[in-house]
Amino acid sequence: MKHFFINFLLSIFFILPNWALKVLTLRKEITYKNEVFDYQSMIFISLISWFITKFGLALDMADFSNDMRVKMSNFRMKINNSHLPKKTINKEDHIIDKKNNLVLRQYSLESQMSDKAVLFFHGGGYAISNIDVYNPVVSLMCEELDSNIFSLEYSLSPENKFPKALEEANIAFDWLINHGYSKEQIIICGDSAGAHLAASLLHDLKARDKELPFLQVLIYPMVSPSLDFPSLDRLGENFLLTKEQMKWFWHYFRAEEANNLDSRFDLLKIDNNNKFNTKTVIITAGFDPLCDEAEAYAAKLNDMGKNVKQIHYPSLFHSFINITRLKTAKLATIDILREIKRNI
Repeated sequence: MKHFFINFLLSIFFILPNWALKVLTLRKEITYKNEVFDYQSMIFISLISWFITKFGLALDMADFSNDMRVKMSNFRMKINNSHLPKKTINKEDHIIDKKNNLVLRQYSLESQMSDKAVLFFHGGGYAISNIDVYNPVVSLMCEELDSNIFSLEYSLSPENKFPKALEEANIAFDWLINHGYSKEQIIICGDSAGAHLAASLLHDLKARDKELPFLQVLIYPMVSPSLDFPSLDRLGENFLLTKEQMKWFWHYFRAEEANNLDSRFDLLKIDNNNKFNTKTVIITAGFDPLCDEAEAYAAKLNDMGKNVKQIHYPSLFHSFINITRLKTAKLATIDILREIKRNI
């Protein structure tokens, strides 16, 4: 019943023009670095935060459990935040590591022109979410890119510490190679923690002198456990993702303090002599607490002479690709997918 109630309210909310929202809410605009937060997004975050608190769905960092993780994921799957693709998307789950029941879900169209494959890693701070939660955006990606998308159900912390997810990402990458995809056909992509996993995979592949994908797309990545970034301080409350949550995510993902020196864990520790030549696209959002660390990573790669492009959406926030019923978020998400398509 609560999901029906929430979806009913959101169905009204999503069709209201901004002028009506401003009349109804009388909220002041929020600015940061001379940019204005998208008004519809601002009200949506207030609404969804109220729902999460009201129904006891906030991340309990003091008493976290798998039951809570499942409850949070089920809530997200039942809330209609995203547009679904118009075409029929076929899904098939591959068990790529039978010992650990590791699932790689393939998304495909009935007929496809592209021979490319996208290996996608979902976000969630390495601790929450799953491939089912990301079904809408990955399905949209499949439709827009006209390509096979492979979404990995990697192991989560705190039960599974670094580098468990990275080991599983390597298994997925090797599986694609062994199933006929060349390095020139593979794109690695993820958002938030998933973007960190994609970049970590690239660092690891290069360190082991393995074949590299030709493109990586990092959507508002988590980058460094230092947590020493102005945007994390300034935007660390009331913008969906909080600084306290990021502290918690990094703490429970870390297996030992030595991980902080590992460039697969802290992406900013990458060796200046690293010779990878994979093209990199980094997506940032102006009201994302992780914006500055993502920009720092883009700057680091640029200083190293890498082929890197940063695309910035100044009025948006962390997780916007999962909420494409927001007008500005939908436009930005389609723009990102078209950028990927231009590269394939």
